Amino acid sequence: MQIPTIIMAGGKGERFNFDKIKSEYQEKPLLLLGNKYIIEYIIDAALNSKHINRVIVAISPFTPQTKFIINAKKLSIELVETPGIDYHSDISFVIKKLKLGIIMTIVADIPLIKPEIIDEIIDKYFILNKPALSVMADVKLFSKHGLNPTITFQSDDGQKNLVPLGINIIDGRFIEQLEIEQATYISDRVELIYNINIVDDYFQLKEFFNKIEKQKEDK
Repeated sequence: MQIPTIIMAGGKGERFNFDKIKSEYQEKPLLLLGNKYIIEYIIDAALNSKHINRVIVAISPFTPQTKFIINAKKLSIELVETPGIDYHSDISFVIKKLKLGIIMTIVADIPLIKPEIIDEIIDKYFILNKPALSVMADVKLFSKHGLNPTITFQSDDGQKNLVPLGINIIDGRFIEQLEIEQATYISDRVELIYNINIVDDYFQLKEFFNKIEKQKEDK
């Protein structure tokens, strides 16, 4: 089964203090990691997923440079400009504009995501057979790697504190409903906990990325 994905790259990034880093652009999707922008890693993962058949990048008036640079790279993606009202409204806008059915949404600040992780999540969606799926991680996984998430939720059974990872799947036919029956997939993929909300997250991401790259070189 193949579905489209929307990479959400239109946020204001208000919590990220660009004054603390050197960056050519003050837009989170264009933060550098290695020799690429972080959004490029996510686009590459989506394009190489066997379960993704259409890659849509949602930008907004808050990310004009992201729009310009992604356009210039001539990638096999679609760019849709949203009003930039808020996250849910922008997703709804894209779904309605493109008349989408089941879609995966991915935030534009988890650059370590891989094609096989995307496929794993999509497989889980169809197994669980609910209109929506939210991907989360146990807060203990964050603590193990010295990370401090800003948002946590208690699991339905009250046994775990969970952190949303910014990846969801939803049947677009239900996007206007106030409540949608939703399944939760608890992932243990370390790559997904390195998302960027504040500057410290970016520093920790780069440290982890450099460690991985060094391990590759040593092999």
